[in-house]
Amino acid sequence: MAAADTPHETVDRPAPPRRRALRILAVAVILAGLGVTAAAVGDQIRVRGLLRALRDPDPATRIKALTEIANEREVRARPVLADLLANEKDRDVLDMAGYAAMRVEVVGLVDTIKRRATEESDDAVRAKLIAYTARMSRRDVRLIPWLEAGLRAENEPWRQVASAAGLLYVGEPRGGPALIALARQPDHPARAMALAELNGLVGPMTEAVGWSIAWPTTDREPEPAFWAGLDAFWKEHGTARLLNDVLTRRFTRDPRWVEFNRLIHAREKLAKWFE
Repeated sequence: MAAADTPHETVDRPAPPRRRALRILAVAVILAGLGVTAAAVGDQIRVRGLLRALRDPDPATRIKALTEIANEREVRARPVLADLLANEKDRDVLDMAGYAAMRVEVVGLVDTIKRRATEESDDAVRAKLIAYTARMSRRDVRLIPWLEAGLRAENEPWRQVASAAGLLYVGEPRGGPALIALARQPDHPARAMALAELNGLVGPMTEAVGWSIAWPTTDREPEPAFWAGLDAFWKEHGTARLLNDVLTRRFTRDPRWVEFNRLIHAREKLAKWFE
């Protein structure tokens, strides 16, 4: 009797290379889509957390959130920043809110910061608000009369120094000699700020023309030779053209580089989901 035919065993055959590649590609696309969605959701959660923190009654929590907003240049915090700048009572929080607005470059808040700087008592926070106003105004010459009035306010030393620096920030070289004269006064309450602003604004100008000058450290009294060299530099090179060239180089951000950095930042966040 003939033996019955043995049924063929079922064998899993590998998919053709083309089909397998399409499956892998489909899975990769799905995973990428899920990653992008998760990153977007995570980003929204982060921003909402920052906005809640800005309304927290604890000043330290508000300062921490403002620091992150400033570092990330988080423009979506603008509405709450506007409210903080208009109504904040804590001096340290107000200072950080002004700094964050400057970093985010919310030009629409210039008038708000200017108003707070005008109303506040004369101290370091007020001086910083004046400097933030001038720096973020994008060299708005309409600020010059306000800054000139501040420079003449002899009974408000912090306002004087900040106004001199502010004139430089708006591209007005008259602020240079005024800031140098204020920084020269050993007993001036805002002398440290005056020296720091000179270093940050005039220092790059000296570098641009190759003028050799040794800037004093914060813990040492400037030598007479330093002041003589600074006076000579300003007399020869303290022009509006050089000042504005340096301001453009330091504070004008190319939109292409801004977008490029944002893409890098987004890629780094997205990469965490695939680690």
